[in-house]
Amino acid sequence: MYKASLPLNLKLLNMAGRSLRLIGIRGASLRPRNLLKRARRNTNLNDFGPDDFREGLDVLCQSLETEAQLTTFGRLIAQADILHALENRLKLIHSFKVNRELSGSPISRPLIITGIHHAGSSLLHDLLAQDPDNRVPLSWEMRYPFPPPRTETYHSDSRIARVNRELNNSQRLMPELKRLYPMGAQRPQECVSITAMNLTSMNFGVTYRVPSYNRWLEEHANFRGAYNLHYQFLQHLQWRHKTERWVLMSSSHLWHLDAALKRYPDAMVVQIHRDPLKSVCALSNLTYTLRSLASNAPDLRDISRHHADLTALGLSRNLAFRQSGKIPAKQILDVHFQDIQDAPLAVVERIYQHFNLPLSETAREAMESLLQTHDYLQYDRHRYHFMATGLRLEEERRRFKPYMDYFKVTQERV
Repeated sequence: MYKASLPLNLKLLNMAGRSLRLIGIRGASLRPRNLLKRARRNTNLNDFGPDDFREGLDVLCQSLETEAQLTTFGRLIAQADILHALENRLKLIHSFKVNRELSGSPISRPLIITGIHHAGSSLLHDLLAQDPDNRVPLSWEMRYPFPPPRTETYHSDSRIARVNRELNNSQRLMPELKRLYPMGAQRPQECVSITAMNLTSMNFGVTYRVPSYNRWLEEHANFRGAYNLHYQFLQHLQWRHKTERWVLMSSSHLWHLDAALKRYPDAMVVQIHRDPLKSVCALSNLTYTLRSLASNAPDLRDISRHHADLTALGLSRNLAFRQSGKIPAKQILDVHFQDIQDAPLAVVERIYQHFNLPLSETAREAMESLLQTHDYLQYDRHRYHFMATGLRLEEERRRFKPYMDYFKVTQERV
């Protein structure tokens, strides 16, 4: 487990904040009304589009106030995260109002990678990004998507340096983060950053302890609006820089694959499988590190229980959906973590063959070059101690057995 290493000035800020809370001063506002007002003021825009995001905003803010145990710095981070999502939402809605042609740019046959966390999806996403025919959302354009990226400056845009500086600052506060997760402005980014604009994102539940928000997300959130916004966001990004197809990746699609396919009915889906307990251990450690930046009280056992329950729910839903036959076999391909580790290019070839996509020699050479210059195994070398999670091994094995049996997932040592 790794905790964030706060510099002296932030430690002093948190100490001062504790003293101020004793006299009723909380610090950065997390009231929805104030956040909406400030987002409007910062952008000079007023139209948030459909109101379906407001329930998520209310639940998230209440959960942050009452359950997250935020420090003064943590409140500033949470406020900035929500404002960023709201401001990007305002800008996206405005972009469609002033550029009518955006609505006429369809998203056709996107390739969606999903599966439980820490199962090789980042490596697969990076490899597929080497194909010039594939368009992946990169970290810099996800963070600062306005104005839309252009082909002529796509690899030299000033926003790339800006995001790299921000990531370097994050790594100074959490030096172990780069060993846990690949980072970089020009690396492919997950879709959870997009659905954050609709306040329906699992990202919030990783960065902060928000159990009430997580329950709402799992049981009551309507992802129709989230995927509509997701579709519009991709239309915006591809407006001035378009290739043959989008390649998207997020574990969150696993929980709502039916909703994703309603918005993208012609999507090509790759589902990655791995022993869920390895995923729970890895994600719990990452979550512990991230939460330590915003709270003095991250609890690994509480985090592990949350991720075990959430993973069980996602796999149960996914198994029922897959067994229902609602997705044709030709539209989805199952791959396993060990295959990605042992022979990643062979997995790529299977994907292209399954979906009848051409794999050019240029793309293949770029993928081979990436594998020769990047050590992806480093992110799986950490030793996670299952006993530290407080979970009961046999109980968890029984819980995940239906999933592992159905997809023939190899049990790993934890």
